[in-house]
Amino acid sequence: MVSRELPPSSGNCGTIAGKLPLHDAMFPRSWRAELCDAVWDYACKSCLYMNTVPAPAADRAANAGGDASVKRGSMTIQISSIKDEDRRDQPDGEFISEVSRKGMRNAIVGACYKVLSVTILTNGLMLVYMTALKLNGTTILFLLSLSNGLLAFALIPCAHLADVYGKRRLTLWGITLYGIGFVFIPLAAVVPAGIVVGALCLGLSLLGLGQAGQLAPWYALLDPIVPTFYRGRFFGNLRVAWQVCAVILAGLIALLLPRQTSLPLLIGVLIVLGLSILPWGVYFARIPELEPARGSTRDLPRDFDCILQSRGYLPFCAYLFIIALFTGGCVTMFGLVEKQVLGMGDSTVMLLASLTMIGAVIGYYFGGKAVDRIGTKPIFLICHFGYGASLALFVMRDSLFLPPFCMLAVIHTMFGGLAAAGSIAFSTEMLAVIPAVRKSLSTSICTTMTVAGAALSGLLGAWGIRLGLFAESWTLAGAFLSAYDAVLLVYAVLIVLMTVTLGLIPSVVGRPDLRDGPAVV
Repeated sequence: MVSRELPPSSGNCGTIAGKLPLHDAMFPRSWRAELCDAVWDYACKSCLYMNTVPAPAADRAANAGGDASVKRGSMTIQISSIKDEDRRDQPDGEFISEVSRKGMRNAIVGACYKVLSVTILTNGLMLVYMTALKLNGTTILFLLSLSNGLLAFALIPCAHLADVYGKRRLTLWGITLYGIGFVFIPLAAVVPAGIVVGALCLGLSLLGLGQAGQLAPWYALLDPIVPTFYRGRFFGNLRVAWQVCAVILAGLIALLLPRQTSLPLLIGVLIVLGLSILPWGVYFARIPELEPARGSTRDLPRDFDCILQSRGYLPFCAYLFIIALFTGGCVTMFGLVEKQVLGMGDSTVMLLASLTMIGAVIGYYFGGKAVDRIGTKPIFLICHFGYGASLALFVMRDSLFLPPFCMLAVIHTMFGGLAAAGSIAFSTEMLAVIPAVRKSLSTSICTTMTVAGAALSGLLGAWGIRLGLFAESWTLAGAFLSAYDAVLLVYAVLIVLMTVTLGLIPSVVGRPDLRDGPAVV
């Protein structure tokens, strides 16, 4: 055997070894090249597991005639600039940097803490608490809609402040204000009876303003962190994580509460949940702000005009308002019917609310995958007919083949799944529609339309009942129903009729020509 020095052009083996003991007669040149290629590929794969990669081809060629005992350090380079060993499992063009991974991780963990205090307005706990305070149904419906109403009015001013002073800074201001408002919720149980409603109004108002401060810059803060190709899956994972926490919380509360809960126990639960606001702020403070604040009050009119003229933006906002108007207050009305009309216990009401959250977990998981695969418009279409069906089934709960409780369980799960899938489609479509200018402001206008619709949904129902537009008791197919059922039946018909508004959705998701933001006309 003789040692033969390989020229730089002999395959890809130049720096694996300066000389290889291969005999020309035994190993023809083509075989030699194939063997070197195979060895080189194996070395590349092995080095990836050690966060190293072999030296570039140019370095290999330059070192082809070097000493056989070349140090390993000259053959490899560290990939510390990437530090992402999972890249080998990602398709080409779908690389996620370490900064983005940490930002998304902090967003998900922080959201899990956030949900512990925020979902008191939707998981039935506030409904049970206000009932224990001896408040009537219309007052409860008004108070539960108050937070969303102020949230809608404050989002746009807060978005402007975020663009001027910084998104993360305003986020922390909002969480602080939310914590102050939360103090007044359990405090309302110990103040004189004449100011109970006032204390609740003050607390819920501060909750709405605090949520506006946190939510206004939220999507703009995440936009540069979450890659475009990963948005559907990220929002799905984010909402699955927080909804699982909400389900566990609601389940624990349902097990803890008896049929008629005492006020001291409810106050204790609220105080414990309020403590979760601190880690919520800590994790959100760790989300990097990759796009610094550049807005100014002087440029606000020009930027606002640019946003409103963006192609497809205003029609999409109008569509979001319509959807929220006929669905936003339905879950609260479900709880009022179950508590005040059907006479269910506190634990049963909380259990049904937990089923809504379980449905949301399912909807978030499959909705995130479906949005990335088939786009947003089919998801919205499914939601229209699904909402109408679930609301109609709720009204006819006593006229169907299943026992009422089982039917209500199916309806809660179905409605939660539809709302979750629709929210994934909303978030993904919105980030594709908004212009590049003033992202906090443009996303907040969309969110304002959704929150305003949801607030009006409950308020219109409460006003209609208080004005006597709906009978207190009526019958359908031999079943006795309430005024809340009449409102839900009207919403069921209107949400199906509003299918014609699907033409307002730009559906730019999945169109590469509009991935970098819509054009401004």
